[in-house]
Amino acid sequence: MAEPPPDIECPLLDLSACSVEEHCLALIRLERLPFLWHLGVRRVFGNYSLPFRDAEGQWWHQVKPGLCWPVDFFRPFDPARVRLPFGKTFLGYQHIVADEASANSRLVINTIQDLGSYSARSISHNRRKMVRKGLRKCRLSLLKEFDASLIGELHSAWRDLRERTGWRSDVDRATFEDTWRMLLQCPGTSIIVGHDASSGEVAGFLVTKIIGDTAQGDTIASRTNMLSTNINDALVYAFFVNAARIPGVTKVNYAIKSTVTKLEQFKTGMGLSPVPFPAVTRLRPGVGAGLRLFFPAKYNRMTGRFEDLPAESPQDEQEG
Repeated sequence: MAEPPPDIECPLLDLSACSVEEHCLALIRLERLPFLWHLGVRRVFGNYSLPFRDAEGQWWHQVKPGLCWPVDFFRPFDPARVRLPFGKTFLGYQHIVADEASANSRLVINTIQDLGSYSARSISHNRRKMVRKGLRKCRLSLLKEFDASLIGELHSAWRDLRERTGWRSDVDRATFEDTWRMLLQCPGTSIIVGHDASSGEVAGFLVTKIIGDTAQGDTIASRTNMLSTNINDALVYAFFVNAARIPGVTKVNYAIKSTVTKLEQFKTGMGLSPVPFPAVTRLRPGVGAGLRLFFPAKYNRMTGRFEDLPAESPQDEQEG
């Protein structure tokens, strides 16, 4: 029997964690900070992702303008008890349910469901080498207070990511500074910064959210000329290991499965699994038909239709 891989020495990071309630109330108080930083604020829809309560006191947010998910994402909801305002759900809403009999779709989420057992043996052989290299070549620490010169380097990392991938929208320096001041005030949110060990320059960062029993990745970005340091591997591994040390934090939510092969290979290599949770998708009249016709790939992704996953529930998504 093969020997288990040796542990990977990882810096201790005092990540912020709080309840769902505390985090949502803080976002409402801050007003201009999106639920996930990378979602940004739109000209037309404003800060659309700001959380809100339903009639039963459960917290929800718009993951896209007009499409809602619960904040306590992995908590199963009874479909008959969900009542949400049309103004927040003009496209529809989705949530996990307790069993397949109640489901009409899947939400395929990259997750770790037993975070307490996460270790070097949770990741692939090649990824272990990359993590060790990243932790050797980079120094990781938490950003605890606003530092204008450091923020400039972090902004450059975001702009590098944007230019390299085309993901999300550009953020000007003033907006970046304003929202990062708010991140530092938000309970449950931490910013892990990686510096190149030889030059001291910022190599990348990871914004994290730990609320309730779930650790969630928010935004990761790295400098293009620092990719050889394996900063992303170091950041993600350090996040998972340190989140696992927090009592009561048992799960990771690392976003809905994408169709970007290399990105998904990175996630599975880091120990995440794309789990197809039984879910209810309620779309407003005409929305489902429009998505199937004009955006079939997006429709299939949001309802869990991936060729490499088990067959879908026999029901179709419900409109109305």
